[in-house]
Amino acid sequence: MISDRSLARAFQVPFELLPFVPELLEDLWDLGGWPDIIAELLRPLGLPAERTRVLDLGCGKGAVSIHLAKHLGFRTLGVDFFEPFVEDARSRAVQHGVQHLCTFELADMREAVDIRENFDVAVYASIGGVLGNLSQCVERIRKTIGTGRYMVIDDGYLARPEGPDREGWGHYVSHEETTKQITAHGDDLLQEVRIPAKDVRALVQRYLEAIERRATDIAGRHPKLADSLARHVEWQRTESEVWETRVESAVWLLRKT
Repeated sequence: MISDRSLARAFQVPFELLPFVPELLEDLWDLGGWPDIIAELLRPLGLPAERTRVLDLGCGKGAVSIHLAKHLGFRTLGVDFFEPFVEDARSRAVQHGVQHLCTFELADMREAVDIRENFDVAVYASIGGVLGNLSQCVERIRKTIGTGRYMVIDDGYLARPEGPDREGWGHYVSHEETTKQITAHGDDLLQEVRIPAKDVRALVQRYLEAIERRATDIAGRHPKLADSLARHVEWQRTESEVWETRVESAVWLLRKT
């Protein structure tokens, strides 16, 4: 299992703030993904309800899995490395009445892609380079699905030639290079949905406001953490600005050949 130090690095928070990550992100269910867009990409494929199996890698609090179960009737397995998120996802599945279709598992997705197979759909949404660049990502994800089955990649590409000089953004490349990487293994690129800038702006602003509000609440109860929380909020603000100005968000649907 992933160590606490590794978890803090993954969330890019000071180690002393790790116990407060669930609270900092309490108001954010979708955690950067676009569940409605993913569902609308899959809907026209005519995949049968209750027989279609979806692997949701880095599922977070289960927004994509639950949305696909609720609106398309798919059976989903969500995998995430953070236990509070997995527990939250299980509770939300019950709230939405799809617990019979949704399973959530505490696991490292980097290991899950090596042992899971024969899924109809694999979803990799807003994870940001955990499996490498997009070519490496697709290479690993495609092992989890059968030939003729589908992958959904929810990520982005550089909006301008120079990329942000910040940790965690190194895998972003131009749109042309992104397309080459996604199709490097001969799979069919069926559709690309580019997210409008105004929608990205609205999402980023909602996230930032929610995190700032929760950080203020925590600092009021734990004054010794006020400086760490202030630095984290400032880091979030800079990350948000980078996402708004340097990266274009997109969702891709591929079919394995």
